Parts: sequence; C-alpha cells; structure tokens
Amino acid sequence: MHPALTALLCCLLVLSAQGHPANKSNKCKCLKFVNRVNPQQIQGQPAIHEPSAFCQHREIIIWISNVEYCINPQSKLGKLILTNRSRHGKK
Repeated sequence: MHPALTALLCCLLVLSAQGHPANKSNKCKCLKFVNRVNPQQIQGQPAIHEPSAFCQHREIIIWISNVEYCINPQSKLGKLILTNRSRHGKK
C-alpha cells in the first residue's frame, strides 16, 4: 500500500474515533421513571433490557394506552416484574 494512502487512512481513523463519546449512557431508553402505575393497566408483556455496552442500567418498559413508560427496577413494581419474569423463565 502506498505510504501516503496509509497515512490518510490513519488520519481518518483517528478523526472518526474522536467523535465517539466515552460515556455511552446517553443511549439508554429510559431517562425518566414513573412513580406509580396500576398493574392492571399494563398492556402486553414488559420489555426488560439488561445492562449493555450502550446503557449500564437495567431498564423495564411497559405500555399503558399505547404510551411507553419506564419503571424503576428497584421499585416494588419493578421487582415484581423481574420476579415474575424469572419464575416464568424457569418453566
């Protein structure tokens, strides 16, 4: 490979790497959590997203009247949802 082309590719690689944020927590789906929800209003199965490289937090997403809400995994409802998931997952 030509040395000038190699240098150009290295420069492009460095410039593109600088544009990526070091903290990827802004990729989380849940930025706000609801405080109280009537469990009987929840439609369908909650979506549970485990921590990943994009978001370091566990996220629980529910739907009420076709609106998406985030539940705090440490709340009573969040713990109940996680417990039910683990029970049904073992069967």
